[in-house]
Amino acid sequence: MSSPPNHPLPRSGAERGELERWDTIGFLQRELEAIYVVEAPRVEEFLVGSEGARAAGHAPRAPEELLVLEEEDGVALGLYLAPAVVAGAAGADPDDRRPRLTARVALRDVACAAEGVSHFVYLATRAAAGQAVSLLELEVQAEVDKFALLVLHLWRRGLRRMSPALRRRLFERVRYHGWLGVEERARYAEANRLGHGYARWLEERFVEDADIDGMLRELRRTYRRGGGEKLAYLGRRLQ
Repeated sequence: MSSPPNHPLPRSGAERGELERWDTIGFLQRELEAIYVVEAPRVEEFLVGSEGARAAGHAPRAPEELLVLEEEDGVALGLYLAPAVVAGAAGADPDDRRPRLTARVALRDVACAAEGVSHFVYLATRAAAGQAVSLLELEVQAEVDKFALLVLHLWRRGLRRMSPALRRRLFERVRYHGWLGVEERARYAEANRLGHGYARWLEERFVEDADIDGMLRELRRTYRRGGGEKLAYLGRRLQ
């Protein structure tokens, strides 16, 4: 997609009532926009449930899917999040003094939601700038984003030394859906490999030294790298 989304996919009244009560997703978007100094349309307006996704011609299989529909008058966009993800993330208060987003009972759902919001923000901002995005680039950025967002959540609470444990939970305890094709599974595995390596490098370079300003500068520069340049850069961080 190389043009910005014109409008969200339609959704039913029941879906609007269910999704618009969820504040955590708005927090995730605000955090990512603050980290990267970007701005995208409000993701809450683009949330759809399974009914809206099916109406757009797509029956979701994964707990998080970004839906892009080419129409005569432009591009319609929707973000599907499974009910279990919505419920799990809704129970994690991002403003609590305790690190609720990384709690054992919430982390899987919060990380999944963060990936979805990352996909939406990255695609929307890249499209607005007239830049194409590959599927691998989209997945790699989501891997980086969920780590950056959550490690900063810990850092602000004086818990940055929990970063290694968080990283292992995000990147090492991974299972892939059995219905994924060979190419899809390889793409997700490569995104995990690059995201994990970059997270470890950020940890060693900035988190251990408590250099939050340096980390934000690095994240913002990397975010603006495009396509093959970004993937090559992240690959070099593995060495």
